[in-house]
Amino acid sequence: QVAAMPSFEIRTPGPGDIDAIVDLSRELLQFYGVAPPLPRPDMIRKLKTALTGERKTVEILLAMDGEEPLGMVVFSEIYAVAICRNSLFIQDIFVTKRARGLGVGLALMRALAEIALQRGAFQIDWTADSWNEEARRFYEGMATLLKAEKIFYRLAGGNLRQFLDGARDPAIAAK
Repeated sequence: QVAAMPSFEIRTPGPGDIDAIVDLSRELLQFYGVAPPLPRPDMIRKLKTALTGERKTVEILLAMDGEEPLGMVVFSEIYAVAICRNSLFIQDIFVTKRARGLGVGLALMRALAEIALQRGAFQIDWTADSWNEEARRFYEGMATLLKAEKIFYRLAGGNLRQFLDGARDPAIAAK
């Protein structure tokens, strides 16, 4: 028996969508084999602050089939000083396992492209895990430019503290 294709809408989240975002976030973490860093109530509280607080730090577009979340794209607007233009940076794009292959990811990306054009953004940037063949095929099917000459770096968690405390990588210190 063939499952019915979901009908869905792409929209910005409202106050009642925090649970859906948490559900998607937890499924995203599960996809990567990572345990949620916080209990669900703490995730809800932090997301409310990030989305609606005085210093809004992130934006989200949701793909929803009625009350059921199918996917999301999480992004921020940044300003590229060198070219004096705005751009968007995708932190995460995620589609639930059940909704993959149904056009949800493409619809999310199209909605984000519309936002970029409306805001006069010059480009949309994101990263992909080299091992995630499904995501890479999806991106390569769009009119994207692969920026293979770029290397992605991150200071996070303990590394961030070590950096501030003056700890050095022995390989760098030896040079």
